[in-house]
Amino acid sequence: MAIDFKAAAARASAHFERFTDAEREEWQAEDDRGHHEQHERFKAAYALDQCYLCQKDFKTLSRDEPCLHWLLRRGKFKNKDILLIASKYGYRQISAYLRWCANSERVLANINDLVEEAPEGKVLSSTIRWKNIEWSFDCSKNDFIGHNGAHTNFPHYHFQMRIDGRQFINFNDYHLPFSDSDLFFFELDKQQGINMDYGTHGAGMQAAMQFDPNDLIDSLSPADDEEDAAFGLSTMVMAHDKPMKGEDIYAAIQEAKATGRSIASILHEKYAGTDVAVQTIISPSDTVPPITPRTEHTRR
Repeated sequence: MAIDFKAAAARASAHFERFTDAEREEWQAEDDRGHHEQHERFKAAYALDQCYLCQKDFKTLSRDEPCLHWLLRRGKFKNKDILLIASKYGYRQISAYLRWCANSERVLANINDLVEEAPEGKVLSSTIRWKNIEWSFDCSKNDFIGHNGAHTNFPHYHFQMRIDGRQFINFNDYHLPFSDSDLFFFELDKQQGINMDYGTHGAGMQAAMQFDPNDLIDSLSPADDEEDAAFGLSTMVMAHDKPMKGEDIYAAIQEAKATGRSIASILHEKYAGTDVAVQTIISPSDTVPPITPRTEHTRR
């Protein structure tokens, strides 16, 4: 019997709508606690090069127990083993685990899920970097409806994996099925007032670019190494009545070095309420991995 995920999502949304503000806050707090506790278990195991899901070392692969840590490729993980993982875990589970790993190495900037950089018309498109590995997910509208039963009659996505920049799994190797949980979440995300994101620990650049710009400017500090930076800041200072003094800019640079604050933050603070206009453009760092495009083939 086919599941009507759209109807199920609508019922769930209606259920949440009946919550009082206090009940909604309590539910959110409990959900946050659960995610935090799970991530704490992940971190403790990760620090020991172990998987919190199966309690095995990252290098250990048991064929009768597929696990997400196989994708870290510390053991003898083979191309076709992705089918074993996809048969046990849904897309969101796989993506969330890889996001946690990526953010353990560099927060936010290892995950490019920027909507504006994704190819047009995609249901999902993202690239995640971890150490020497890049994983990419792709799903077109045609993939999501199962190509109308033409040759793959189930909703699916495509997965690519690169190791040291070399091919390991290609997008066109496999059609990986969405789980029932995935399909329910996709429909739930369409409901008004509901946002099915990956939370703080799994956030990527799309979430980062939605932060309040003023809060970002105030909270960011210069990176010791540009490779570690998540954002790039470009600040323009325009004086209306008299030209800027070079020593003022130099003083801001020196203060940034001494305090660990961004030059942008210091300049905005220094010239607040004056006739000097300070404008800062915030963009993803150049070291954020580009989203890997997938070329779809048209069947004859």
